[in-house]
Amino acid sequence: MRYVSRLTGVLALGILAVSAHAGQIEGEYVEARTADVFTGPCFSNAEVFIYGKQAVAAWKVNRGSFRGVDISGLSVAAAIRSEATFSEDKPGDARGVIIVDEAADSRQREALVAFAREMAGARLDNIVAVRTAPIGLTVESPSMTVNMTEHKHHGMPHAPRASFWAPGLAQIVTRPLDDTDHLCGNEVVAYAPLSKGVEVLPAYTLGHKYSGSELGGTWNDRNARSAFVGHFSY
Repeated sequence: MRYVSRLTGVLALGILAVSAHAGQIEGEYVEARTADVFTGPCFSNAEVFIYGKQAVAAWKVNRGSFRGVDISGLSVAAAIRSEATFSEDKPGDARGVIIVDEAADSRQREALVAFAREMAGARLDNIVAVRTAPIGLTVESPSMTVNMTEHKHHGMPHAPRASFWAPGLAQIVTRPLDDTDHLCGNEVVAYAPLSKGVEVLPAYTLGHKYSGSELGGTWNDRNARSAFVGHFSY
């Protein structure tokens, strides 16, 4: 009986491990906001409470299911507008528009909306609209080899190039940071990403805009150290 009990326990642990792995969602993540995320105090102190109230975040699911629905190969994004600089705001006061991949069916659309809300937390408690669009999200390389603590020759975090677009609604285009982006001499990652479960590096934003009409205004904020690029696992 003791042997049977132990065997049952081992089998149960194996089933739990398989279930946990089967439920994991993995993919790529891109975010840009209207304030530098990689910066020194000379910049962040000037921007806080004034800028950084708007952002676009996008997830591409390479594999996985959410709430029992397979969403592999699909993407979802959110445009978020808060009342204060992210990190200084009350997340529950923010408003969001979710953009769902037009390739998703009805069950997948519902799952993608729920997934985005889960990943972004309270900042997507108040969704003012759900839009559908063709979505493209590309991260050129998963390699992020430069150490964040490296300072030799002003070594910079080197995130992959990335692009996200939902035609007529939102866009993000990034490049890696380089020595010309080292302005203060003591730059750090000043803010946390808006999504949970991400592993990212800061990047330079070549393009970042939201063109929808549901958030009380649009934005077009480029040429800043205001993006995050990487991947997520949840």
